[in-house]
Amino acid sequence: MKNQFMFCIMLILLLASIIIVQTTYAVPKKGTLRVSGDNTWIAYVNGEKVAEHVHWNQPTVSKFELDKGFAVIAVYVHDNEPGAQGRGGFLADIILDSKPDYIGTGEDGWRCQAGKPIAQRNDGWEKADYDDSDWETKLQIYEKFGAGIWAGGANDMRNLFGEPECTANWVWCGPNDVEDDIYFRYTIGQLPVEPGGKITTTWGELKSVR
Repeated sequence: MKNQFMFCIMLILLLASIIIVQTTYAVPKKGTLRVSGDNTWIAYVNGEKVAEHVHWNQPTVSKFELDKGFAVIAVYVHDNEPGAQGRGGFLADIILDSKPDYIGTGEDGWRCQAGKPIAQRNDGWEKADYDDSDWETKLQIYEKFGAGIWAGGANDMRNLFGEPECTANWVWCGPNDVEDDIYFRYTIGQLPVEPGGKITTTWGELKSVR
């Protein structure tokens, strides 16, 4: 009887450990992308346009699904005031369902590139298999959401964002009074075969070192 009891206890512990391991390494299945850009933006997930807007204090909120934990977020932001006449800004966060996990601009993993207006670009920069390994990995980081020159629209933005509270930073690719057309990408998970055989920085790797 005692042996049977001990066997049951060991079996329960084994099953519990399996469940814990599966939960720990579960990949995200669904996500939410929240975006604002000063002045206008277009957002894509795996090459598909999911949001577009022209007012920085009216952020877009887009639901998306991940393929075996993989998705590429790509956002184009245009600053309407040329050069030093204006201050460009990009604010975004990604909420994943598996933990849940939170990824905001200002964190590592985002890549950016200054370029020509989107109407003049057709190189597939928004596609999932695009090779962004030569893009900038050190973004210019400005104030957190709710502070700085964009603070005036924060209350309206909070209402549109909903929960959880946005804790991301406004960012740009280099000083935000120079380039006006900026492209951003963030990769969640990893493609089975990397473009050109190059290794990319992945969401899983970034989170594991925190």
